[in-house]
Amino acid sequence: MKKNILLLAFVLISGIASAQQFTVWEDDFNDGEISDWTLLNVDGNSSNWIARKNIQFVSGQVVDGTVDIMGSYHINLATGTSLGSPNENNWAITPAIDLSFYAAPIELNVNFQTCVNGGDRTLYVYVSNSPDQASFLATTPTAVFFDRVNASATEFSDHLIDLSAYAGQSAVYVALVATVGVGFEVDKITVSATNVLGTGGITPKPAASVIKQNPVAESLQLQLGNTINAEETTLKIYNPNGMLVKDSKYSQQGISVENLSSGVYFIVLQDGNTTERLKFIKK
Repeated sequence: MKKNILLLAFVLISGIASAQQFTVWEDDFNDGEISDWTLLNVDGNSSNWIARKNIQFVSGQVVDGTVDIMGSYHINLATGTSLGSPNENNWAITPAIDLSFYAAPIELNVNFQTCVNGGDRTLYVYVSNSPDQASFLATTPTAVFFDRVNASATEFSDHLIDLSAYAGQSAVYVALVATVGVGFEVDKITVSATNVLGTGGITPKPAASVIKQNPVAESLQLQLGNTINAEETTLKIYNPNGMLVKDSKYSQQGISVENLSSGVYFIVLQDGNTTERLKFIKK
């Protein structure tokens, strides 16, 4: 299950930094759906990252476990035998993760295990501002080593990587790369933050766009700034719990919000080059 979360509105409104750690984005694979990930089978063999149950070895046979995972294997899952040459080179790239509302420290947690004990046990984690493989290869990956003991049990463990260098950026991508080894199983990947943007050392730029009337009764009227392209602009509205409640193209005639409950909301305006953030009160 994916969660792409904006921080609680009352924290931003009050301007009070909290010691609580907030989940910005996570995927626990419980829905068995990874179509929003970019999956690259660079080696060209029959194996790539897939969503399934974890595997276990019982009396030398491969059986399904009980944990929903995203896995990459260099074995035939029916027989448990090696796929042979070539070695795996499988990339799983997350959807864009929006860190524009958060300041350092920001942390990536990859909870995973190798599918068997023995063999190469290093998973490589890349981070970039682009989903293109070349952009990841221009960076230095973090090599995460896992030493499994028992192939007939689950041994998922957390592995933490600092993403603070990407604080305040609106599109961040993480790539999990399985090169050699028998296989890797990811139970959950989470990005979390502690500080709200503007309360932890990073000051956001004021938005050039403005809301014509605030509080808003039925129609949200916006006056876009000169730096944002009206024809390309999309508008997303989030409620105080960080849930996306409306997603539409910008309209000069206004956006209907009459079905929203009274309270504070956030607007994110994007035209592909510029991102602006506003907040308004619904009557």
